[in-house]
Amino acid sequence: MILPSYTTPWDAAQLTLVTTLSPCPMCAGTAVLLGLRRVVIGERRSYVGAEEWLRQAGIAVDCLDDPACVALMERMQRLKPDLWQEDIGR
Repeated sequence: MILPSYTTPWDAAQLTLVTTLSPCPMCAGTAVLLGLRRVVIGERRSYVGAEEWLRQAGIAVDCLDDPACVALMERMQRLKPDLWQEDIGR
């Protein structure tokens, strides 16, 4: 997420979090605390995070199910299994 300068007032409700994977609980919590209103997910086949919690907090959640994101995550799982497990918090 790219945020404007701290000297410029900004409204988090106008921002959208765009992520390759379904957000983990920590990232989802950050989105809730910032007051984001929308999260766009590249794919959720390889990992389903805290999407329901985001919805319960009133955040719109859209999943693109993008083939390129699916392929990227499958490749990461295959080539870097330890990093994958760390990335999803296991």
